[in-house]
Amino acid sequence: MFISNKIRQKSSIYFGWYVLVGAGLVQLVSNASGSLGLSMFIVPMKNELNFSMTLFSGAISSGSILAAIIAIPIGFLFDLKKTRYVLIFSIILMGIATYAMSYVNGWISLYILVAITRMLFSTPMMIGGAVITAKWFVVERGKANGILYAFHSVGMIIFPILASIFIINFGWRQAWEYLGIIVVLVALVPAILFIYEEPESLGIKFSSKPKDDEENNNFSVQDALKTKSLWIISIGTGILYFFHSGINTHQAAFLQDRGISLGLSSLVISVNAISTGIGSIVWGLICDRVNIKYAFSSVFICSMLAIIALIFTYNIFLAILASVFFGFAMGGMLTVPSVAYANFFGVNSLGKIRGITHPFSTAGAAIGVMVSGIIFDIYDSYNIAFWIYFIISIVMFVFSLFLNKPISKNK
Repeated sequence: MFISNKIRQKSSIYFGWYVLVGAGLVQLVSNASGSLGLSMFIVPMKNELNFSMTLFSGAISSGSILAAIIAIPIGFLFDLKKTRYVLIFSIILMGIATYAMSYVNGWISLYILVAITRMLFSTPMMIGGAVITAKWFVVERGKANGILYAFHSVGMIIFPILASIFIINFGWRQAWEYLGIIVVLVALVPAILFIYEEPESLGIKFSSKPKDDEENNNFSVQDALKTKSLWIISIGTGILYFFHSGINTHQAAFLQDRGISLGLSSLVISVNAISTGIGSIVWGLICDRVNIKYAFSSVFICSMLAIIALIFTYNIFLAILASVFFGFAMGGMLTVPSVAYANFFGVNSLGKIRGITHPFSTAGAAIGVMVSGIIFDIYDSYNIAFWIYFIISIVMFVFSLFLNKPISKNK
C-alpha cells in the first residue's frame, strides 16, 4: 500500500484508472488458457495424444462446471472485500497450472489442468475485474468496462499468436511452459500495486459524483432474484456464451478443416480479438448513452451476422469477415451484461449477484463446447452446430427486447 499511496499522491490521474490497468492485465493473461489460446493447442495435442474432439471438449466443459460450482462462494468473497486477494492468488495459480499443461500425457491430467485453468479464466479473473471496475467507476462505468474488456481482447490477440509461434518453433509442451511464465511476469506485480477493493480503501473520492438513482438503486440478492430483468440478463448471457464458446474453442480446428493453415488461422483469430477490443470500447460507450435493452438485443443481431458469415466461410477473406462480426459481438457479450448488472442492481451485493448468475454463463460455455465437439465427431463437420447457434440467436433477440431496468424498494 505504501507504493500505491505514493503513486496516488504524485499523480493527478484518478487512481481508478490504475486499478483498471491492474484488473485489465489480469484479464489479459487469463487468455493463456482462454478459448482462442486453447484452440491453438487442440490439433497438435489431439494428434500426439490421440484425443478425440469430444474428449478435449469434455475437459474444457469440466472447467466450466468447476467455475459454476465455485461462482457463488467466490461472489461472497468479492462482497466481503477480498477481491484483491482472489485475483492475486488466481494469477499465481493460473501461471502454475498453465506451465503444468506441458506435462499432460493422458486424459486425467488433461481434465484436471484444463478444469483449473478454465475455472480461473471463467470465474475469478473475469468476474473479479468487473466487480472491481463497477466499484471504482459510476458515471463512466460503460467506458471503464469497455476498456477493461479491451485488455481482455489484447490477450485474445497476443496469446494465440504466441502460442502458434511457440508451437511451430518449440512444440506444444514448451509453448505451455512459456505461456505460464508470461502470465506471472505480466500481471502479478501490477495486481499487487494497483488493485484495491474500492476508492475508500485508499481514502479516495469518486472521479465523478454518482447520480442519485445510482446511489439508491442497490438491490439485495433476494430482491434481485425476484426481478424479470435479472433472469433475462443471466439467461441471455448464458446463451451468448453457449454459441460463442462453441465456436471460439473450435475456431482454429474449424478453419483448418476448411483448408486454412494454422498460421492463417492465428491471423483470423487475431482479427477476431482486435474486433473484440474495438467492440468492447464501442459497446461500453453505447451503454453510457443508450438504453441497455437495445444494447443487449443488438449483441444478438451481431451474433447472427457473425454465425451466418462463418457458415459460408471457405476462404481466408470470408474467414476474416466472419471474424470481424464475431469479435464485435463478443465485445458486446463481455461488456453489456457487466454494465447492466451494476447499473440495474447496484454494487452492494454485486459479487453475490454475479456469483449466483454466473453459472448460466459457465453452463452455456460448457454445453456449447460439447455440442460443437460431439457434432463434429458424428458428422465430421461443424455446420449443424453453427446452424443451431444461428436459430437460437434469433429467438434470444426477441427474448432480450423484454429487458427493462427494475425499480429498487429503496426509492
